[in-house]
Amino acid sequence: MKTTYIKQALLTLLCIAATACTNEDYQLYDTTQKDSAFMEYINDNDEVATSVTYSFGFDIATQYVIELPVKLMGMPSDKARAFTLEPDEGTTMQEGVHYTIDHESMYIPANGVETKVKITLLRNNDPELQQKEFTLNLVLKESEDLAVVGQNKFSITYSDIHPEYAPSWWVSWAMPAYRYDVAQKFFELFYAMKDVNPTVIDEMVTTYGDYFTNASDFQGPLIMYSSFLNKYVLIPLYEYYEEHDPSAIEGWAKPSPM
Repeated sequence: MKTTYIKQALLTLLCIAATACTNEDYQLYDTTQKDSAFMEYINDNDEVATSVTYSFGFDIATQYVIELPVKLMGMPSDKARAFTLEPDEGTTMQEGVHYTIDHESMYIPANGVETKVKITLLRNNDPELQQKEFTLNLVLKESEDLAVVGQNKFSITYSDIHPEYAPSWWVSWAMPAYRYDVAQKFFELFYAMKDVNPTVIDEMVTTYGDYFTNASDFQGPLIMYSSFLNKYVLIPLYEYYEEHDPSAIEGWAKPSPM
């Protein structure tokens, strides 16, 4: 019995000691301090990035949207808390001409820990976009509701410089002579098939990149997917220009459906 009492006493002392250490090592969060916001953009490689570059390339879209995450460092609140994003030094984009930004989304929502601010890049307002790049440098500023911590700057660069020469996968024996507008039409027809045959389109994009940016003539899409492209892209491409602009397909024989 004596041994049992000794064990219980030692156990009690250990519990008291453990409790003391816990109270000393783990401080309670100070709910009176000002919470903070920071940026955390994740790129296509699942990496945190402080900048992004976009080219409209062969895309037919007139706008491109980038969603910039702004996150909370601190405790959620039962009210929405505003922050400020402003153009920083080195910005060459003009709001309303090159981009729009959703000012109404610049707040951490009530009971939330992050939001995404939409920045829309505009394609058709400035012809100089076809000759050079424009940049928007954004800085996250402290507001009445939120301080700023960690990453507080983000840079966006974009252009609409038309590729002058045919990409390497644009092989002469299977395609018409390269023209930028013909390449745009090619991809318009290609991506239109995503609703009809999403498996093949997703497979090709995974293999060769969006708009075939990673493709080459060696075992490229026109070789490995010749039957699919002939039937759904190249024959419709031929027929479109046969009706609208025969000069675009001069010297190019209509592809076989194979």
